[in-house]
Amino acid sequence: MQKIFLNTLVALSLSISTASFSQTTTTTETPEQTTPEAEAATEGTADKTTPSEDQTFPVAQNPDSKIGTDIIKEENGDWKIVCTIIAEGKTSNCRMFQILKDETGGAVAELSILALSEAAQAVAGVNFVTPLGTLLTAQVGMRVDAGQAKRYPFSWCTTAGCITRFGLTDVELNNLKKGNKAVMTITAAAAPEKPLALDVSLTGFTATWTSLAANKKAEEEKAE
Repeated sequence: MQKIFLNTLVALSLSISTASFSQTTTTTETPEQTTPEAEAATEGTADKTTPSEDQTFPVAQNPDSKIGTDIIKEENGDWKIVCTIIAEGKTSNCRMFQILKDETGGAVAELSILALSEAAQAVAGVNFVTPLGTLLTAQVGMRVDAGQAKRYPFSWCTTAGCITRFGLTDVELNNLKKGNKAVMTITAAAAPEKPLALDVSLTGFTATWTSLAANKKAEEEKAE
């Protein structure tokens, strides 16, 4: 199975907005005397068209800019908090993650967990990325310690791998906080009779989640 790099999730976790384009037609008319009120209205219209023009005719970006890149903001045990730089001194899209390895120490999959808003039904969102060649019909299994395994379907695949997305309830999240080890099970299409169990260390999980949730709450309060 192929190695999953840190920047894989960036393209998957971030939503892509499509810029709108508009065509403007101009006509030549005899200049007319304008009033201060008309000039003010014209200025207001010009201000409103600026964002669209910036999207249509973007300027070159500074090649040394780190906007759009990921940084590790915190480490606790076997978990890291990674955030994306969106402006100078400002980050967003923070998530906690861990690279899962097979018995030989090779990187196989990436597990990322995001704190969701209080309005969401789930308290945490999971992104699980596996290599191409994973048997999709076998789904993904997740178990904490000796608890019952739950199965989740794959959402989609890209050239980077196949992605499973699912939410965790407060009960499920607390099981991870109290647990010693979780196991994610996937199956290779080339060996459907041999499911692969990937250990997830829960060392540092609680401290990392507490920090991530606090950061999410601070962002929401700042946005209000």
